[in-house]
Amino acid sequence: MIGMRIKSLLALSLGLLSYCGIAQNIDNKVLTTVDGRNISAGEFIRMYNKSRDPGKKTEIGDYLPQFIIFKLKVADALHEGTDTTLSFRNELKGYRNQVAQNYLTDSEAREALLRKYYQRSLTEINCWHLLITVPKDATPSDTLKAWNKAITARGRIMNGEKFAEVAKELSNDPSVKVNSGNLGYFTVFQMIAPFEDAAYALFPGEISEPVRTTYGYHIIRVADKRPARGKLKVAHIMKAVPSGATEQQINKAESDINDIYNKLLKGASFSELAKSFSDHKESAQHGGELNWFGTGEIASDFCEAAFAISDTGTFTKPVRTPYGWHIIKLLGRKKPGSFEETKAYLDSKLNQTNLTASMRMAFIEKLKAEYHFKLNQKSVTWFVANTDSLVEAGKKMYDRSKIPGGDIFSFADKHYKPAEFTDHMEKSPSRSLRDLPKVYINKELEAVISEQLLSYENSMLETKYPEFRYLMGEFHDGMLLFDISGKKVWNRASGDSIALERYYNEHRENFKSADGIQLKFDQVQGEVMTGYQEELENEWIRQLKEKYTVKTDTLVLREIQNMLQNE
Repeated sequence: MIGMRIKSLLALSLGLLSYCGIAQNIDNKVLTTVDGRNISAGEFIRMYNKSRDPGKKTEIGDYLPQFIIFKLKVADALHEGTDTTLSFRNELKGYRNQVAQNYLTDSEAREALLRKYYQRSLTEINCWHLLITVPKDATPSDTLKAWNKAITARGRIMNGEKFAEVAKELSNDPSVKVNSGNLGYFTVFQMIAPFEDAAYALFPGEISEPVRTTYGYHIIRVADKRPARGKLKVAHIMKAVPSGATEQQINKAESDINDIYNKLLKGASFSELAKSFSDHKESAQHGGELNWFGTGEIASDFCEAAFAISDTGTFTKPVRTPYGWHIIKLLGRKKPGSFEETKAYLDSKLNQTNLTASMRMAFIEKLKAEYHFKLNQKSVTWFVANTDSLVEAGKKMYDRSKIPGGDIFSFADKHYKPAEFTDHMEKSPSRSLRDLPKVYINKELEAVISEQLLSYENSMLETKYPEFRYLMGEFHDGMLLFDISGKKVWNRASGDSIALERYYNEHRENFKSADGIQLKFDQVQGEVMTGYQEELENEWIRQLKEKYTVKTDTLVLREIQNMLQNE
């Protein structure tokens, strides 16, 4: 229920972002005061623009009373302390955290990155690679040995040796035993980022220099590039050939799949045969149907055979893959989508990569410039000089009597002291004791700087971005309206059967058929409920107008009317 309400109120609030033509001097003027709570002209105009029906003109003078009633209901909720409950505060905080994320990243850079990956997604790459592994905790000497081994492998290939032979001899990738280093076709977000970047930068036939990833050094040769083929929906029947199968098992699987194929040629139901005979039990129960897939999302041999089917409804001859034998039937085909159609998918994939961390650092750099960030290098030097492996491991404390004074860094009106950084360091021992003190200190300091800058930026969102302030205000009031309306109207109407019977009896004339026959209560319970809710609503509004004071500045109202008429 809460999730649905957040989505509904979020959609309601986002509609208000479409308006941005308010003059600043009008925006901040107080239009009306409800129970001592000032309502700005800017808030009123945004609500008014959202309520406007494109095909029907609503006069401001007609909308103002509706707006005031809304604010009276909010005032009633505030009077009853609805905004002080733990559930309310937690829901509002959760919504703010959700919306704030859009302001705590570089949205323009993210959009550009998404467009870059969309363009990549329109091309599929087939490449060879070999891997020389480098452990995460490798010493500089070990890293250099791996580099030299990768360079040697590349040299042999450049001098004419077959990539597959060199890969089978030198590559540490376990899959080389099966594929000889050929990865088949793939597209965006299917390889680790540095590998993907290098592959897309190469021309067919070109061989890369060593490419460093978290796994080690790769040598990459692009075999082919082709336009993306979209997505397929297929069904399949599978006879499995397990790894290490005997010749008898292999022959049996082939014989079984051929028998099934012959039954299909004679008109047997593909779905029923899949249910009865397929070894892929997950899809068998659904007639062999698989989820939509594209290049790189399923075994290469299977994928290529599926995409080779020309007509929907037709099926392949038995196809051999590393997992066994398959007969594949084409059920549907989708072309690559437009940027807007695939944006959400690309965005979700982007969130799963380390690229979000690099975008975050770029945003941090922008904040540093905006807030005139200053780093005290003398303090940093002191920490480097006074940090050793015992300090890193949390087994030794800094000598606090010698900690420098002043700031270790500052920005805006914030000053972060060396003593505060000391507290952080002593509470956060290093997980890797191989870092040199300078590397360790700089890493921890950058983490603290990022955290402090983002926290400060978060605290400034309502001040910097009027649209964010309005979104939060509207969601806040929308939640209050939802809760108080339930309490005063909806819940009372649905939970009071005696009152509903009373309303029915008092308004019996309203509940007759077209030919004048009196309808029973059970026949019109929905209409009775609606009528009773209207009665409760009207009585509540009458009480609100008596209970709370409303003052409207007619000069500001006239100014708003003139401004909107001139648009």
